[in-house]
Amino acid sequence: MRIRIFVGTGGVGKTSVTAVTGLQTALDGGKCLVLTIDPAWRLKTALNLTSGDLQQKVDLSGLSPTGELWAALLDVGASLDRAVRLYARAEQAETVLKHPIYHILTTSIAGMQELMAVERIDQAVEDGFESIFVDTAPARHAFEFLDKPEFFVQLVTFPIVKLIGRTYKLWEGSALQKLSKKAFELYTRVEELLGASLVREILDFFSVFQTVAESYADRAKRTLRLLRDPRVTGFSVVTTPFKAGRDADYFWSQLRERRFSVESLIVNRVWPALQPDPPSDLPTTLGRTVAWYQDVSQGHQRSLSAVFERYSGKIPKLIAVPEQAQDLHGVEALYSIAKSVGRL
Repeated sequence: MRIRIFVGTGGVGKTSVTAVTGLQTALDGGKCLVLTIDPAWRLKTALNLTSGDLQQKVDLSGLSPTGELWAALLDVGASLDRAVRLYARAEQAETVLKHPIYHILTTSIAGMQELMAVERIDQAVEDGFESIFVDTAPARHAFEFLDKPEFFVQLVTFPIVKLIGRTYKLWEGSALQKLSKKAFELYTRVEELLGASLVREILDFFSVFQTVAESYADRAKRTLRLLRDPRVTGFSVVTTPFKAGRDADYFWSQLRERRFSVESLIVNRVWPALQPDPPSDLPTTLGRTVAWYQDVSQGHQRSLSAVFERYSGKIPKLIAVPEQAQDLHGVEALYSIAKSVGRL
């Protein structure tokens, strides 16, 4: 099994590069999933996906593939529902799914997108995908799906949190409830701040959701271990020529600091040099346009050479992808890139 995670700033073609890499692998064989955890859902346009399905098989019938390509848009609610049904007891799952706090959790709580991204990768592994390609949110948001699950794991395993989750039902239903107020003064203080009714509802939900949360934490730890294993997971930094130096420095340092393996640096949208050289007697307007193109192209080449020299020996694969003549929509457009460049 292999997992590839693509990071980069906005507007560098990261989603297209992710989809092309998944397509290349599917054509060569294996069951592949391209998963976007970017809320913008650009993958939907790139692969002409329809709404409503958790994951969809992409039609490659005209390309004679030896494998399968699937695509998925991260659906926070559906992913969490699946986790609850899979890892809670049947009666507990129904209690959680019908609880009013659960609906607030799935729609209003900040960070659920990032927490469910790691859960969704774990589900893809369980579904038997041999290769998983993950398109992340732009720039600094790319690291939130790595950082927030680790914080959640620490929170759920914190002793006082485990105590509240596991003892509230016992305390709430006990005949010694009034006498044990001092022993549970934490409950009382929170009730004074938020109101007893809301606090009881939250704690009631937390007491039944606790085992689901602990199970999520266990799986998140397992998935994060996979993401840190260079034999399984590699990160690819996607950028463009004039941003390459800055982006490479930022993502390289951030990923290394978090102990993740950087597998490739992909510089996208490189303007190739004109071949052959244009004649010198072009009309004035056309000549200026050609000269402008050549200036930009030469600037791209200088930036490319500088960043490749800086990261030679640090990042195993340094790849340049030429600018495409048109926007990429659909499998045919992605296939044209797959044929024109080496293996991404």
